Amino acid sequence: MKDDFKSLTPEDLKKEILSSSEEVRKARFQFGVTRSLENPKVIRNHKKRIAQALTVLREKELTAKGKLKQIAPKAGSAPKAAKTSKGKKK
Repeated sequence: MKDDFKSLTPEDLKKEILSSSEEVRKARFQFGVTRSLENPKVIRNHKKRIAQALTVLREKELTAKGKLKQIAPKAGSAPKAAKTSKGKKK
């Protein structure tokens, strides 16, 4: 889904943010006042869409200013896990 946002222009991202925030407002009203919301996860899903759109919008702004560099992940290497000790310390 985040890849879908990367292909949008900043104006389209702002429209998406406004429409999703409007949907959150409507869903909260339905859930809080009338208790007639069929699926309460709608609120969470729209909030996630808003956060993803805001993140991509900020990335585009920073990239345009030259403050953000694209870092490619290393091929074939997984991040190392931290060691945890299960016994008593000596």
